[in-house]
Amino acid sequence: MTKFQKILSINWLYSIYFNFHYLPVKQAMKLPILLYKPKLIKCKGEIVIDSETIKTGMIQFGEYRVSLYPNKGLVWENHGGKVIFKGECSIGNSSFVSIGDKAVCTFGNNFKASAGFKLTSHYRVNFDENVLMAWDAIVMDSSFHKLKDMNGQFISKGYSPVHIGKNNWITTRCMILSGTKTPDFCVIGAGSILKNDYTHFPTHVFIAGNPPEVKSKDIWIDLADNDIAEYM
Repeated sequence: MTKFQKILSINWLYSIYFNFHYLPVKQAMKLPILLYKPKLIKCKGEIVIDSETIKTGMIQFGEYRVSLYPNKGLVWENHGGKVIFKGECSIGNSSFVSIGDKAVCTFGNNFKASAGFKLTSHYRVNFDENVLMAWDAIVMDSSFHKLKDMNGQFISKGYSPVHIGKNNWITTRCMILSGTKTPDFCVIGAGSILKNDYTHFPTHVFIAGNPPEVKSKDIWIDLADNDIAEYM
């Protein structure tokens, strides 16, 4: 997509509404949030941009970048929670963001999610800086249900905070469930299901499998230098 085509694909009417609905006027005038084919189900709650620099298009929702997925933009649903952006953020096409009325969801600077990203937060989700989410990644801080034992006593509360460490690469079809905490500089193998605290693992590791295990050490992804096109 050329730069001109990209400009034409932005839904400017919804982008203007979204910015002035959620942001202070001085920020909204710069249009820091751009929407591509948005479906706005609920626009309650609040958005905070906690960054020294506010610029046009620093946050982009629904841009058509992966041709394997429909060009359906992004579905936004906020029932009253708080979403914080620490800097630049990009979420690709065919993605869904659902925020509960008591949720606090924080995106660290340079957050990138590819197509088919699904996030539902009803409690606490925190992404540190430089997090990359691949196709069909799912993040949930609640199971929406509680379990009981045979005596009728609850044995789970059904939700726990999620914390993704900095410089994490969550690869294709990973499921990040409530209670997940990952170390910094971590790569999660495709199809892995995470639901525990893994910060006892060292940094710079490759984790994969069900249950997840350390497969490799002393590795990391450099988001500024990770293009394989020159070798193909």
